[in-house]
Amino acid sequence: MKKKYIFNFLLFFFSFAISIFLIEFLLRINGSGPSGNFHSNRNDPTINEYDPNLGWKPKKGLYKLESYSKDKNPFTITINENGSRKSGNEPTNNLGEIAILGGSLTWGWGVSDKETFAWKLQKKITNYKVTNYAVGGYGTYQSLLKLEELLSKRNNIEYVICMFVPHHEVRNIGDEFWLRTLTKFSKRGYVSLPYASLGKDRKLLRHPPISYIKLPMRESSAIVNKIEKRIMKIKLNSNHQNRVEITKKILEKMSNLSNNNNIKFLFVNISSNSDDIADYLNFFKENQINYKNCNFESTEDLVVKGEGSHPNDKMHTKYSECIYSYLKI
Repeated sequence: MKKKYIFNFLLFFFSFAISIFLIEFLLRINGSGPSGNFHSNRNDPTINEYDPNLGWKPKKGLYKLESYSKDKNPFTITINENGSRKSGNEPTNNLGEIAILGGSLTWGWGVSDKETFAWKLQKKITNYKVTNYAVGGYGTYQSLLKLEELLSKRNNIEYVICMFVPHHEVRNIGDEFWLRTLTKFSKRGYVSLPYASLGKDRKLLRHPPISYIKLPMRESSAIVNKIEKRIMKIKLNSNHQNRVEITKKILEKMSNLSNNNNIKFLFVNISSNSDDIADYLNFFKENQINYKNCNFESTEDLVVKGEGSHPNDKMHTKYSECIYSYLKI
């Protein structure tokens, strides 16, 4: 009888082990491998830190980062006490603040402080302080949270400029893949994501920052990686079909919040295609939201050399000229 129990146990154990092996094998040949570790030959400093409301925020300091191209000098990032990126000196005749909100294209990843469009805009504007509150990885929802935070502390803001690219829609809804991507780059401090959804009444629901689950053996097992993805998709319950509607409601809140505080609100599209905001044009008209297309094709001479996705000094110059032509101040 004892031998029978041992035999049944071994049969179950080996059957289970073979099943796991087959599932792992099938997942891998179908392209669903383990999460793996993010490997980079770069040694970038950690610029961000955790924030219970925003998910993450830049921390004060002067950072020197190696260039993506061997023929260029390192680029410098200076973070002020208030979390903004340095954008030049405050003008002598300061009539108020121009607050710029957005993601990494706005923030200026890959270029030095003086090469960002916020710095270039400040050089053109002599009677307002241009402040770059953009943060790498932020979506429109985090821009709304940042604006609310700014207005809760003071109200010397005269203009709010919200910069937009289509991928912000995905960030706004708490997409599983986007959160997983942030987690893989967590060395930079991207560890949690606040997001928005729609309630049964189609009103905006706010969700606090959520972190990606990390199970044992995630770096080596396709099965564990698959389980993680499934858990996060259930927890986030993101609906991509609602991403435009959710983004519209976020923008409406930003516009109303600005108007209620006597602040001029401007939406700026900096994607490479003006058609990317086609779904928003009637919405802008109905809600009397000012918008500007500052879209330029991301050709090789207008992106960071060796990195290839973020605007370089020349592109930032184009952004500054485009926005300045609209503001006329």
